[in-house]
Amino acid sequence: MTDIDRTLRNIVKDFRMPSIDAKSSVADAICKMVQEEAYALLVPRQGPHDAYGIVTKRDIIYKVIAEEKDPKKVKVEEIMSKPLVILTNLDLDIRWVAKAMYDSNVSLIAVFEGGDFYGFVTSKCIVEAIYYSEKRNRLNDQALYVSC
Repeated sequence: MTDIDRTLRNIVKDFRMPSIDAKSSVADAICKMVQEEAYALLVPRQGPHDAYGIVTKRDIIYKVIAEEKDPKKVKVEEIMSKPLVILTNLDLDIRWVAKAMYDSNVSLIAVFEGGDFYGFVTSKCIVEAIYYSEKRNRLNDQALYVSC
């Protein structure tokens, strides 16, 4: 029985780095998310001693829309999560990625390699990796015979 590689490196799905300034409105963030087809936007550091932030669709739904706030008046910095949860070990097994998500109470983690953005990993990435791993294992366990 073989198992597909279930390391962080192989489950990162989105290698783009859509970003938005912390001072931008949530309305601008919504537009950017739709245009970029992004689940989240990275909020860059304001300086070398600052931390990255993130704003997700969930942040917008829970902290703006559900609370009946005006997206044009709310700034990204008011609803973003900061500091951003970051992983840098691309050889990390996905069970530790899941543990990091659980411990941090997040469903999305940014992945950096050598100080550069590598991509995002989401809870969906982990579930899909397990699904495909199990599917592959079942195929490998079955004897396939073809007759002509």
